[in-house]
Amino acid sequence: MPSIRAGRWRLVIIPNDHEPRHVHARLGAGRALEATVLLERNGTVSLREARGLTNSEIREVMVAVRAHFDRLALLWEAYC
Repeated sequence: MPSIRAGRWRLVIIPNDHEPRHVHARLGAGRALEATVLLERNGTVSLREARGLTNSEIREVMVAVRAHFDRLALLWEAYC
């Protein structure tokens, strides 16, 4: 799966995934700590779902996704 490392986060695009355009942000080895972040067409991001994350971790992942937005959007378009 195409992904980007952003600090302790792994930002994952799942090939052939469903709309809307989004990224899975994973923390740690398992899937227990994960956020799904929408990559909006207007260049913004919004949280769709968060599992097992603190508010601080949610803020952290939103910063990471914003920082890599352009590359993540290109990966989404290439693989989905």
